[in-house]
Amino acid sequence: MAKGWERSLFVCALGIVASAACSSTGVPASSDGGATVSCANAPIVEDTNLQQCTSCSTSATCTSEEPLEACCNWVAVPHDALADGINLHRYSTTNASATPDLTCLTTPPAALGMPQMVMLTGYVWLFSSGVDSSNVQVDIYTENTPTTPDGSISSKSLGTYTTTMMDPIDPTEAGTLSEWNTKCPDGCSYRQYVIPNVPTETPLVIKTSDGGSGQWATLYDYNIYFKNSDVQGGVVNYNATAVAGPDLNTVTGALGQSFQNGTGLLAGEVHDCSDIRLFGATVETTAPHDGALVYFTEDESAPLPTYEAHDTSHLGLFGALNMQPGMPIRVSAVGQDPTNAGQFLMLGTYVVQVYSGAVTAVSLRGRRPWQL
Repeated sequence: MAKGWERSLFVCALGIVASAACSSTGVPASSDGGATVSCANAPIVEDTNLQQCTSCSTSATCTSEEPLEACCNWVAVPHDALADGINLHRYSTTNASATPDLTCLTTPPAALGMPQMVMLTGYVWLFSSGVDSSNVQVDIYTENTPTTPDGSISSKSLGTYTTTMMDPIDPTEAGTLSEWNTKCPDGCSYRQYVIPNVPTETPLVIKTSDGGSGQWATLYDYNIYFKNSDVQGGVVNYNATAVAGPDLNTVTGALGQSFQNGTGLLAGEVHDCSDIRLFGATVETTAPHDGALVYFTEDESAPLPTYEAHDTSHLGLFGALNMQPGMPIRVSAVGQDPTNAGQFLMLGTYVVQVYSGAVTAVSLRGRRPWQL
């Protein structure tokens, strides 16, 4: 039986700006003018007994709007039961009656195996704007300390590739097959990249950036690894994501804000154990961000953030604005068990860093092998 999170105290972190102030007794002042709410009496989140959770200390500030303690983080109570994303074009299921696969939350995965060097290939997809992902530079980095994480990565890329107009395009996104994507009325040209000598069984970060055209922003994609069983003929596949420079201001502008110099943006998705996007998850970070953490609309081809949503749509997308670089940031997600109403589950947690002028992306995919 999974051990519940049992600590009743939390730390009011110095320098963290929250929507409710911490009192001297550790009870947050109510933001609605009513009685104060003690986060020490928050509901239990199941399956927080990961190695990283039992060894960390709560540093984020608790508020009356964020009463669930989930791996050293305070996360808002989900409003809806978890459900899989259905009939989407990426990370989706076609089974409308499917129950999200949450088996990896309670069953620890196998430990990391012996790394082997393989060829990494895939296509460079675009987050929103753009119809051709040529001139995107792809770099591979390792995480420095995944078992005691601080979000830092290796100083040197393991390999690099810059896409060109000569590279093959993703056949599933070309021509009429791409009609779902309003950004590509005549079909998307998502270019292939190929990088040799990439290690399996190793926590990786994939960075995409501009390859000389001035069109692309920089994006760091965390929480990536390839099992030895994923290797076929010495090759593993992963579709990287690039983001157009103007999209950064489009996202912040949709919320009535601007992208501040010297800060970074956080974006991510919440998936189940079968890598299907999850509806109904709530997410929070241990570091401050401008405004509330936001969730994105259901429009898969042109998702936009909104402060009106209280948990993830069927796209599973979330984001946070204007975060300070150079520090560890834990991102945690919880959800309401679809088979047991009122029971809250730990869906994933990960430590990242943000980078000035860039996007940090992290998809939470349940428990990872280095989180035993």
